[in-house]
Amino acid sequence: MEDYQAAFLERYYDTEILHKSERKIAAIHFGCITIECLLKAIIFATLPNSATKEWKTDNNNPGHTFTNPGHSYIKALKQHNKLRYRIEKNPQVREWLDKVENPIGQNFIDIRYCAIEADNINYESWFTTYTKLIRWLQKQATIL
Repeated sequence: MEDYQAAFLERYYDTEILHKSERKIAAIHFGCITIECLLKAIIFATLPNSATKEWKTDNNNPGHTFTNPGHSYIKALKQHNKLRYRIEKNPQVREWLDKVENPIGQNFIDIRYCAIEADNINYESWFTTYTKLIRWLQKQATIL
């Protein structure tokens, strides 16, 4: 069984180390996975106590209807109405999500095969946005 909260913390620390080492593409990739884990942790935190913290599949009924959104932030948000509503009401956060999920002009999953480092201006802009998004999501997690 996945532990998205623990994975979020581990990927957060991995991203910090990569950032300090100026491993920009790896930091972006892991940073985006960090956000993915945080979104999934927020979803699982809303499950009723009687539900199992597993994704619903054709062969598994864990007591809820959430299916694994994969690496898509949009699919994850579709499974959490309150969080999605807060984001829809805040265009700045929606921009942050788009910028973090699609750094350097392509989806974060695809950049893992990129052998060229991101330029400093785009990277620093991405990292600043990533940091703001994490803070905002963590705040939401405490009040949802």
